[in-house]
Amino acid sequence: MGSKRNQTIAIARFLAYKNDLNKRLENMTDEQYMKNPLGLEVGQYVDDLLKYCPESTVDTVLKHQADLILRLGEDYLSIVAFMPYAEGGGIHARKQAQR
Repeated sequence: MGSKRNQTIAIARFLAYKNDLNKRLENMTDEQYMKNPLGLEVGQYVDDLLKYCPESTVDTVLKHQADLILRLGEDYLSIVAFMPYAEGGGIHARKQAQR
């Protein structure tokens, strides 16, 4: 159960981050962006997706992120994104435990 929970949280955190980032970038000029680049933290969110989700799920989330943000809504994403991860629920932790 922790695994599904962590998958949901990782997806929500990524989508909430992307939603916020898109809003901030929308109102920036190229000059403002060059002075203060945004979005450099996206790697950590993708790392969490890869840690807690199967690759096929990550591919689906990345491909349909705009639709998912619209469908799930900001309120839902914000609530789930602030939930703590369950310990030991990552994809890699399960694979190591099975060895």
